[in-house]
Amino acid sequence: MNKLRRELSSWHGYALVIGGMIGSGIFVVTGQAGAEAGPSVPFGYIALLPVLLASALAYLIFLSSPLGKKPGGAYVHISRTFQSHFVGFIFMWFQYIALIGVMAVIALSFSDYVTSLLGWGHSLLLATVFVLFFYLLNLIGVKWFGRIQLWMSIILLVSIGFLVLPGLFAVHLKNYTPILPHGWHGFFSILPSLFFAYFGFEQLAQTGGEMKNPQKALPRTMLRGALITMAIYFLVSWVAFGVLPADILAKSQSAMADVAAVYLPGWAKWIVVIGIIMAFATTLNSIMMVVSRMLFSYAEDRTVPSVLALVNKKFGTPHLSLTVNTLLVIGLLWTKTLDFIINISLQGMFLMYMGHAIAMIALPYVRPALLETALFKPSKKWMVICGCFAFVVLAVFSFQMILSVAPMLIGWAIIGTALFFIGKWEGKRKGFDYQANLKEDWAKKAS
Repeated sequence: MNKLRRELSSWHGYALVIGGMIGSGIFVVTGQAGAEAGPSVPFGYIALLPVLLASALAYLIFLSSPLGKKPGGAYVHISRTFQSHFVGFIFMWFQYIALIGVMAVIALSFSDYVTSLLGWGHSLLLATVFVLFFYLLNLIGVKWFGRIQLWMSIILLVSIGFLVLPGLFAVHLKNYTPILPHGWHGFFSILPSLFFAYFGFEQLAQTGGEMKNPQKALPRTMLRGALITMAIYFLVSWVAFGVLPADILAKSQSAMADVAAVYLPGWAKWIVVIGIIMAFATTLNSIMMVVSRMLFSYAEDRTVPSVLALVNKKFGTPHLSLTVNTLLVIGLLWTKTLDFIINISLQGMFLMYMGHAIAMIALPYVRPALLETALFKPSKKWMVICGCFAFVVLAVFSFQMILSVAPMLIGWAIIGTALFFIGKWEGKRKGFDYQANLKEDWAKKAS
């Protein structure tokens, strides 16, 4: 079986993290949280930094171990910690379903935006073309994926820079008084929705089989990329609420365009347009790559049909996994069944982060030999403190929402479980050694 090719550099990694995290919402709906929290929104991103760092700590540890050399992310980390393919599978399964839904939503939102901008066009057809374009880009080689992602991310950051840097000189501090017009309750009420902006920092873990020097590059790139993204979110929102009052921003359907119109000439709207298009493109491109490596990782471990782990001889990409995911997204678009997945998308991400936090807490106690292989080893105390902190905060954020979609979560869990046992039945029939597989990536290094 052909292997994935290590053709991604740290620069490509930064482009995946930053480009994948910064979505179009930063340009369009920046001010909507102001309806509840007023101008305190920028400080919400800072308040969430400890949660982000606590959640990221688990990735820094696992990725600096031999597990960082392969894709799979939380699936591999959780399954190897608890020596159970199924435990890792089910936590990552919800994220996989979530990202398939997110891809469809991004494609449809992009097409709706472009058709409204042009005043004509077929939204579903354009969304399909958008998905197929990035399918082909991901298919022809990870090197091309990385190059295009890097250039699109550069254009995105330049667009943000054109909007933010002049805007810093147009900020009126009076717009920040009172800072908490709706009290602390209003501020805390927006934190769960703001945390959604940080979803995606962990996507870099899926490049483990294609990143050069992954055990050193992945943790460093993930941490720096997430911090840079946090700074961007803060600066964009600081300018937005400093230039226009919160009550005006809360009603805006194109926040940054309205903000830029105050201090930039009329042509500046095209900077917003370019920024929005690049935000859509970088996000879809990164997710297209990420979900294919999730499915590939499942198939390598024989927890889904092994055929999905096939790698194209010419391009070095998991072409069947890419194709299956693309067909699922296009199917969601044309059958208009997005609601069945998007309702659990955010909860799927929360569940994955919570499962990963539990794995970090357990790691030094149930799998100390694996921890010893990591290049980055914080103290047990900090692992437990950060893991518990991340788990509790995320559980509080998601509790009410998870209850509202519990039947749907159970339904997808049943589907995932059925797929898992089909894959395992095939693996056992072919003599696959599941117990050895759980240790082969790190046991030799540990001994």
